[in-house]
Amino acid sequence: MPILFQMRRMLASIVALTLVASSANGADTTSWNKIRYSGGTIQTKVDPYDWNTVLTVSPSAIVMVFGHRQTVRIAPAQVTSLSYGLEAHRRVAEMVALSIFATPVALFGLLHKGKDHFIGIEYHGENGKPASILLEAHKDNYKAVLEALKTVTGRPVENAP
Repeated sequence: MPILFQMRRMLASIVALTLVASSANGADTTSWNKIRYSGGTIQTKVDPYDWNTVLTVSPSAIVMVFGHRQTVRIAPAQVTSLSYGLEAHRRVAEMVALSIFATPVALFGLLHKGKDHFIGIEYHGENGKPASILLEAHKDNYKAVLEALKTVTGRPVENAP
Protein backbone atom coordinates (compact mmCIF):
# COMPACT_ATOMS: atom_id res chain seq x y z
CA MET A 1 0.00 0.00 0.00
CA PRO A 2 2.76 2.58 0.69
CA ILE A 3 4.18 2.06 -2.84
CA LEU A 4 0.76 2.69 -4.38
CA PHE A 5 0.39 5.85 -2.29
CA GLN A 6 3.84 7.09 -3.41
CA MET A 7 3.03 6.39 -7.05
CA ARG A 8 -0.22 8.36 -6.80
CA ARG A 9 1.61 11.23 -5.15
CA MET A 10 4.30 11.22 -7.84
CA LEU A 11 1.69 11.12 -10.62
CA ALA A 12 -0.20 14.04 -9.03
CA SER A 13 3.04 16.02 -8.81
CA ILE A 14 3.89 15.34 -12.46
CA VAL A 15 0.43 16.41 -13.60
CA ALA A 16 0.59 19.59 -11.50
CA LEU A 17 4.06 20.51 -12.83
CA THR A 18 2.98 19.86 -16.42
CA LEU A 19 -0.04 22.15 -16.04
CA VAL A 20 2.04 24.91 -14.48
CA ALA A 21 4.73 24.63 -17.17
CA SER A 22 2.24 24.65 -20.04
CA SER A 23 0.37 27.65 -18.67
CA ALA A 24 3.61 29.57 -18.07
CA ASN A 25 4.92 28.90 -21.58
CA GLY A 26 1.76 29.52 -23.57
CA ALA A 27 -0.23 31.88 -21.41
CA ASP A 28 -0.41 34.56 -24.08
CA THR A 29 -0.24 32.33 -27.15
CA THR A 30 -3.39 31.69 -29.12
CA SER A 31 -3.78 29.65 -32.28
CA TRP A 32 -6.56 29.26 -34.86
CA ASN A 33 -6.87 26.85 -37.77
CA LYS A 34 -10.10 28.12 -39.39
CA ILE A 35 -8.24 30.81 -41.33
CA ARG A 36 -7.95 31.26 -45.08
CA TYR A 37 -5.17 33.12 -46.92
CA SER A 38 -6.98 35.41 -49.36
CA GLY A 39 -4.09 37.29 -50.93
CA GLY A 40 -1.26 39.66 -50.28
CA THR A 41 2.43 40.01 -50.99
CA ILE A 42 3.37 36.53 -49.73
CA GLN A 43 4.37 34.19 -52.55
CA THR A 44 2.57 30.97 -51.69
CA LYS A 45 0.36 28.49 -53.46
CA VAL A 46 -2.84 27.77 -51.57
CA ASP A 47 -6.23 26.55 -52.62
CA PRO A 48 -8.67 29.49 -52.47
CA TYR A 49 -11.14 27.20 -50.69
CA ASP A 50 -8.60 25.93 -48.15
CA TRP A 51 -9.39 26.79 -44.51
CA ASN A 52 -6.22 25.10 -43.24
CA THR A 53 -4.01 28.13 -42.72
CA VAL A 54 -2.92 28.14 -39.08
CA LEU A 55 -2.48 31.50 -37.36
CA THR A 56 -0.62 31.66 -34.05
CA VAL A 57 -0.42 34.95 -32.18
CA SER A 58 1.94 35.48 -29.26
CA PRO A 59 3.76 38.50 -27.81
CA SER A 60 6.95 37.42 -29.59
CA ALA A 61 5.58 36.58 -33.06
CA ILE A 62 2.64 36.32 -35.41
CA VAL A 63 3.09 33.03 -37.26
CA MET A 64 1.12 31.76 -40.25
CA VAL A 65 1.49 28.27 -41.65
CA PHE A 66 0.02 27.95 -45.13
CA GLY A 67 -1.10 24.41 -45.95
CA HIS A 68 1.66 22.81 -43.82
CA ARG A 69 4.23 23.87 -46.44
CA GLN A 70 5.23 27.46 -45.83
CA THR A 71 5.66 29.41 -42.62
CA VAL A 72 5.67 33.19 -42.32
CA ARG A 73 6.79 34.81 -39.08
CA ILE A 74 6.17 38.48 -38.31
CA ALA A 75 7.39 40.26 -35.21
CA PRO A 76 4.56 42.30 -33.67
CA ALA A 77 6.78 45.40 -33.84
CA GLN A 78 6.93 45.04 -37.65
CA VAL A 79 3.14 45.48 -37.99
CA THR A 80 2.23 48.97 -39.19
CA SER A 81 -1.55 48.61 -39.34
CA LEU A 82 -4.48 46.25 -38.91
CA SER A 83 -7.78 46.50 -40.75
CA TYR A 84 -11.05 44.63 -40.98
CA GLY A 85 -13.71 43.97 -43.64
CA LEU A 86 -13.81 45.94 -46.88
CA GLU A 87 -11.21 48.33 -45.47
CA ALA A 88 -8.80 45.37 -45.17
CA HIS A 89 -9.64 44.41 -48.74
CA ARG A 90 -8.94 47.91 -50.05
CA ARG A 91 -5.70 48.43 -48.13
CA VAL A 92 -4.16 45.07 -49.02
CA ALA A 93 -5.22 45.46 -52.67
CA GLU A 94 -3.44 48.82 -52.78
CA MET A 95 -0.32 47.32 -51.22
CA VAL A 96 -0.28 44.42 -53.69
CA ALA A 97 -0.83 46.77 -56.63
CA LEU A 98 2.22 48.78 -55.55
CA SER A 99 4.34 45.71 -54.94
CA ILE A 100 6.72 44.56 -57.63
CA PHE A 101 5.99 41.00 -56.58
CA ALA A 102 2.29 41.12 -57.54
CA THR A 103 1.17 38.00 -59.36
CA PRO A 104 -2.25 36.61 -60.18
CA VAL A 105 -1.85 34.26 -57.19
CA ALA A 106 -1.35 37.25 -54.89
CA LEU A 107 -4.49 38.89 -56.26
CA PHE A 108 -6.90 35.92 -56.33
CA GLY A 109 -8.88 36.81 -53.21
CA LEU A 110 -8.74 40.55 -53.56
CA LEU A 111 -11.50 40.81 -56.16
CA HIS A 112 -14.15 39.11 -54.01
CA LYS A 113 -16.66 41.24 -52.13
CA GLY A 114 -19.21 40.10 -49.57
CA LYS A 115 -19.89 39.75 -45.86
CA ASP A 116 -16.77 37.83 -45.09
CA HIS A 117 -14.51 38.49 -42.13
CA PHE A 118 -11.36 39.80 -43.78
CA ILE A 119 -8.39 40.82 -41.67
CA GLY A 120 -5.60 42.86 -43.20
CA ILE A 121 -2.12 42.93 -41.71
CA GLU A 122 0.34 45.48 -43.09
CA TYR A 123 3.93 45.22 -41.95
CA HIS A 124 7.55 45.85 -42.87
CA GLY A 125 9.16 42.71 -44.24
CA GLU A 126 12.62 41.51 -43.31
CA ASN A 127 14.08 43.54 -46.17
CA GLY A 128 12.32 46.67 -44.86
CA LYS A 129 9.84 46.81 -47.75
CA PRO A 130 6.12 47.16 -47.03
CA ALA A 131 4.20 43.90 -47.16
CA SER A 132 0.64 42.83 -46.47
CA ILE A 133 -1.51 39.79 -45.86
CA LEU A 134 -5.26 39.41 -46.27
CA LEU A 135 -6.74 36.63 -44.15
CA GLU A 136 -10.32 35.50 -43.96
CA ALA A 137 -11.33 34.39 -40.50
CA HIS A 138 -14.22 32.09 -39.71
CA LYS A 139 -17.37 33.71 -38.31
CA ASP A 140 -16.74 31.96 -34.98
CA ASN A 141 -13.22 33.31 -34.43
CA TYR A 142 -12.73 36.64 -36.23
CA LYS A 143 -13.34 38.78 -33.13
CA ALA A 144 -10.84 36.78 -31.08
CA VAL A 145 -8.25 37.00 -33.88
CA LEU A 146 -8.69 40.77 -34.14
CA GLU A 147 -8.41 41.20 -30.38
CA ALA A 148 -5.26 39.06 -30.17
CA LEU A 149 -3.59 40.94 -33.04
CA LYS A 150 -4.57 44.29 -31.53
CA THR A 151 -3.18 43.25 -28.14
CA VAL A 152 0.23 42.01 -29.32
CA THR A 153 0.85 44.78 -31.87
CA GLY A 154 -0.58 47.71 -29.92
CA ARG A 155 -2.20 48.89 -33.17
CA PRO A 156 -5.89 49.76 -33.47
CA VAL A 157 -8.03 47.85 -35.96
CA GLU A 158 -9.34 50.16 -38.66
CA ASN A 159 -13.02 49.58 -39.40
CA ALA A 160 -13.30 47.22 -36.42
CA PRO A 161 -16.63 45.41 -35.99
